[in-house]
Amino acid sequence: MSEIEMQLLDLLKVRSFRRRSPGEAPFRLASGEISDYYIDGRLTEVCSDGAWLIGEIIYERTKGLRIDAIGGLEVGAVPLTTAAVISYRQHGGALEGFWVRDKVKAHGTRKLIEGNLQPGSRIVIVDDVFTKGTSALKAVQAVREHQCEVVMVLGIVDRLQGAEELFHREGIANYQSVFTVRDFGVGTDVGESLEAVSG
Repeated sequence: MSEIEMQLLDLLKVRSFRRRSPGEAPFRLASGEISDYYIDGRLTEVCSDGAWLIGEIIYERTKGLRIDAIGGLEVGAVPLTTAAVISYRQHGGALEGFWVRDKVKAHGTRKLIEGNLQPGSRIVIVDDVFTKGTSALKAVQAVREHQCEVVMVLGIVDRLQGAEELFHREGIANYQSVFTVRDFGVGTDVGESLEAVSG
């Protein structure tokens, strides 16, 4: 783990990671499962230090891929995308950002993909916390329908509940997460111990 990744992990532990207090109800995840642990990535992503660290880490992980754009599903991917495109600019590069709406908006241009994403682009899909990967898969499918090539899926935290396997089944060999729940001292057997995180 690099120094900058260790800094981000420390920040996530302080700002974003929560354990259920005694007597407190378990957290309900987007998947419908319940959990004794929760990671609210946005509390780190939208502070100055967190945004800078995330942008630098995404840049380091993707700079050799010859990508044209980076983005993912709203809302989780929006701050990550913004941090990444700023970091690319600071390093003398240029990169388009985009995000995929959960559903087509009912007004204006009625776009599913926001941003200047061009067909034929090589892209990276990002998200903050992966559970099973189904939310990010919506972004993968949307950009593929837009005739783009997904060269990497990159998460900040992987809960180790099937996301990597899902993306591999979808033909994405380059899946990475910066951290896993084990970096937070959390096990992965949700059914037995309710140890999990969510974003």
